Amino acid sequence: MSKSWPYKTDGDLRAAGYKYESTRRCYGKSCGAQIEIWRTPGGKTIPLEVGTMEPHHANCPDMEDFRK
Repeated sequence: MSKSWPYKTDGDLRAAGYKYESTRRCYGKSCGAQIEIWRTPGGKTIPLEVGTMEPHHANCPDMEDFRK
């Protein structure tokens, strides 16, 4: 993302048109963090850190595995 993530709460996300889908563990080999899956207004999914609502890719140690 080119700008900082503007959403701080699930209310902010919902107001912007995002929809909550589920909570699960990251599939990364060494990560396993609890994440929330949200659907963007454009129809894509985005994994977010539980509690902080920050995109998980910023903290996932296995992010390179998902870019393949």
